[in-house]
Amino acid sequence: MPGRAERLTTLLADLRSATAAKKCHRCGCFRGTVEQLHKVMPSLPAEATRELLPVVTEGLSRLIPSEYDCLGCTVCWPANVLNLAVEEFPEAAIEADSACPTDIPERRAGWPPYPGNFRVLDAAGDVAVCVLTSEHLVEPIATAAPARVAIVGAVYTENLGIERILTNVLANSNLTTLLLCGADSQQRIGHLPGQSLLSLVANGLDERGFIIGAPGRRPVIKNVSREAVETFRREIAIVDRIGTEDLPGVLASVAALPPSKSRRPAETAGVGPTPIWAEPPARLVLDPKGYFVVLPDRARGVIVLEHYKNDGVLSLVVEGVRSDEMVATVITRGIVSRLDHAAYLGKELSLAERSLATGEPYVQDRAPEPECGSGCGCHSSPIMLGGKKS
Repeated sequence: MPGRAERLTTLLADLRSATAAKKCHRCGCFRGTVEQLHKVMPSLPAEATRELLPVVTEGLSRLIPSEYDCLGCTVCWPANVLNLAVEEFPEAAIEADSACPTDIPERRAGWPPYPGNFRVLDAAGDVAVCVLTSEHLVEPIATAAPARVAIVGAVYTENLGIERILTNVLANSNLTTLLLCGADSQQRIGHLPGQSLLSLVANGLDERGFIIGAPGRRPVIKNVSREAVETFRREIAIVDRIGTEDLPGVLASVAALPPSKSRRPAETAGVGPTPIWAEPPARLVLDPKGYFVVLPDRARGVIVLEHYKNDGVLSLVVEGVRSDEMVATVITRGIVSRLDHAAYLGKELSLAERSLATGEPYVQDRAPEPECGSGCGCHSSPIMLGGKKS
């Protein structure tokens, strides 16, 4: 085990690497890590605080709205940072699982109820094949279409990934066998979803929802009921072929499976919230911070975003080529105060970004009729964002 000085050096190096990587800026792992370190900063030793504070502050400044929970990176710098912090500062009561997002994904109609890296072959089949992190096997297996296989897919994480497996498998009453194959993530940061799933079937959950004996870094089940977990452990046969990474080997493993057990009832109770149907806003309330005009500049290949105060005075011009970076800049500058306004702006900037990339015409959308009074400057621009229109 590395010593304190070595752990802190590696921690700082990995945190700087994550801060410098754009893919981390929009990942929930990075957000959870820097926010947790910032939260516990007052309880850290003074010397460590002096070294960590500038790096954590820089990380916080790079945060933008999260676009994904986990990319299954070979080395996950944020997760390694928090693991080292737990070892280095046990007195700080760091919540290590906070860095790995475990919010439930959006449920949808039909089967499977949750999206993922999979292909559905035959919903009447009794076998699900999980290739773990060997995503390159999904398409070849789907093309081969082996008998009895209902679905084949990949998984990268030992929390959300396993939750989706539990839910999708239990939602199909035909499925009675789960074949695990492919490579488990054996690297410095090993999520190890395969080994964690085997531990779940063998040992179940502790009182906190953690998988007992799981070797993964964040093996916590938060969005699947204990009753559903026990149903999975009782009803689904797990066949361990972890490490089999060649197509002939996987197909041979499927062919060698024993006959299916009897059909079981589909399990849905306690697995995720009941979906609600999205509704459009009746009105868009005026943002007191002002409004925006989006202008794609094709000659220079950039998006020009103009911010106006509500009296019609131009206050700021932001230029860029990526809609997410421009929204992040606007949020950092504090010139948007309403969530609906920020979401609407993000949509318009995404359309402008696509327009520059494809050559499609772009016309800024009109917002719904606003709730505003006289003297608010509603007619200062023909088309604008922020609860205004002419």
